[in-house]
This record gives sequence, C-alpha cells and structure tokens, in this order.
Amino acid sequence: MIRLTQAIVAVMACTMASGFAGGVVGATVGRFAPSFVTWLHSPTFHPPPIHALGAVNFDPTEFGFGLGVVCGLLMGAGTGLFLVVVLTLRDAWLARSGISFAKPKHEVILD
Repeated sequence: MIRLTQAIVAVMACTMASGFAGGVVGATVGRFAPSFVTWLHSPTFHPPPIHALGAVNFDPTEFGFGLGVVCGLLMGAGTGLFLVVVLTLRDAWLARSGISFAKPKHEVILD
C-alpha cells in the first residue's frame, strides 16, 4: 500500500526530473533553432531595423529554457499524480478482492 509520504515523494521526484529535462531540451531548442523559439514568443514578430528606437531585448535560449522548465514541471506533476492514482486504485482493488501482502519478517542471523 502506498503511503502519503511515498506519494508526495513520487510526485515531487517526477516534477523535478521533468522540469530539469524540459529546461535542458528548451535551452537546446532555443540555442539551435532560435527562429522557432522566436516564432513561439510572438508569431507576428519581425526583428526591428537597426535604427529603430526601443529595440526588443529577446534571447531565444532563455525563453526556450523558461518555456521548457514550465512545461516540464506541469508534465512531471501530471505524470506523478497519474502514477499515484494508478497505485492507489491498484491497492484498493487488491484490498477489495481480499488479496493482502504480509509484512516481511526480519530474519534472525544465526552465527
């Protein structure tokens, strides 16, 4: 049976791992495909001319990193919650059918 602390740790671990992976992927996409990330930022954005006042300070790598982290955190939280729900339903189904797991007994070490 899954305990509350195990469920919290599972959700947190999935969230952090997916956030890290999303940040790495987002920064990589921002570095190697800056036009795609610029299009994600604003599809109608065209870089201003050199002489234009108030030039936009936009770094595709930073934007890709931020977008990847946020998407990764949300995806990881959803995945962790799905995992906890599946394990909880499995435990409830097994308990209702009468199947229970005995706690393992500690073996006495014989010298």
